[in-house]
Amino acid sequence: MNVRLSVPSGIFIILLLLFSTGCKTRKITITFGTFAGSAWNVQNPDTYKLYDRIIADFERIYPQVHVTYSSGTMREDYSEWLSRTILEGKEPDIFLILPEDFNLFAEIGILNPLDTFMKNSSVLPGCIFFAPLIKAGQYNGRQYALPFECDPTLMFVNTTLLEKEHIPFPSENWTWDDLLAICAKITKDTDGDGVIDQFGITGFNWETALYTNRTPLFSDDGTGGLFDTDGVYDTFVFLEKLAAISGGQKVPDFDSGRVAFDISAYSFYRAYGYYPYSILKNNNFTWKATVLPRGPHGMNAAQLKILSMGISRRSRHKKEAEALMEFILTNASVQTKILEQSKGIPVRKDILSRNYVRQIFVKDISRKKDEISTDVLFMSIDDAMIIRGFRRYRSAVSMIDKELTDIPASGTMLGNFLSQINIKVNAYLAQ
Repeated sequence: MNVRLSVPSGIFIILLLLFSTGCKTRKITITFGTFAGSAWNVQNPDTYKLYDRIIADFERIYPQVHVTYSSGTMREDYSEWLSRTILEGKEPDIFLILPEDFNLFAEIGILNPLDTFMKNSSVLPGCIFFAPLIKAGQYNGRQYALPFECDPTLMFVNTTLLEKEHIPFPSENWTWDDLLAICAKITKDTDGDGVIDQFGITGFNWETALYTNRTPLFSDDGTGGLFDTDGVYDTFVFLEKLAAISGGQKVPDFDSGRVAFDISAYSFYRAYGYYPYSILKNNNFTWKATVLPRGPHGMNAAQLKILSMGISRRSRHKKEAEALMEFILTNASVQTKILEQSKGIPVRKDILSRNYVRQIFVKDISRKKDEISTDVLFMSIDDAMIIRGFRRYRSAVSMIDKELTDIPASGTMLGNFLSQINIKVNAYLAQ
């Protein structure tokens, strides 16, 4: 016997409408891998506020896509957290990549190639990006990551001290020789007690000096050292001359007001009204940021640290992840938010040229710090050296640093000494 269930037509229509409406509003969820705080090891309480605003703006344009992220992972734990999700096959669809992780992720094949995405994009070609930032995401001739933000290195100048000594502010193409000449004039005993109490520079370590001479420490793939080249030799000869000016005496911190130059990152400039914090207590000098002096083989820039974005090769929602990546890269409002709420520089060059950007910089400066020039930022990024980070990069640098404790003066002994360090570096990287 056939039994027919009678459903009132009104209820049937309601059920049909509910079902069809549910199908229409069903969203695709993609996950965004990120971390709390700044990528540059400075204070930044606005990190999640930045991500929330970006996601909210994106979801308004793409209502069919829902973006989620896992909060609570700190920057120092992020590499381990992301690596664990990859091993478990649960990595986010799109995720931020720290400088030291890019080579590894590209090598193991977890990153989806972006060449086709970039070629087919209708909006990417219309934006002008900082070229080194794009290049940093390439591996073996293919594009595997695109930049989120960057952090260039700057020179901080005690303008009060230069004016006192009647020394002009350095030009934007100044050299190591210019720095040596200024430091020689600045460094002196000002109170006649026989002890130097005014100094030229602090913070100019050997690693930064190498970068201003366009001299890499390691091969791009991180398998070998490059510590026995002419560029390395020239750099240490220069550093010897620079150290000799202060006669081996310990140089005080920049915030003492008795030092003409200090080197630090743009992120420090933005994170603190003064750099460092103790300058908040010190009102005896004004200071300004500029580019670094260049070596004979280099440019007026040093290392450029880059926070990148990548898409998982295993993602089931690559198109939606690409849409989010494209939105972050090209949307002017998003790029401005990155400048406002992170401590790095956004990807698009034209953002720094806009009039309202000046208001962002002025908001963070004190009356003892001059507004930073966008020309300085352009040079510090465009001319910077791309450093290929790898898992053992920092430990290899630490090993070199220890070896340099007893570095000899210039000459044959210095050349042999640097060659011996390179042999040790190669042995370490081969382990």
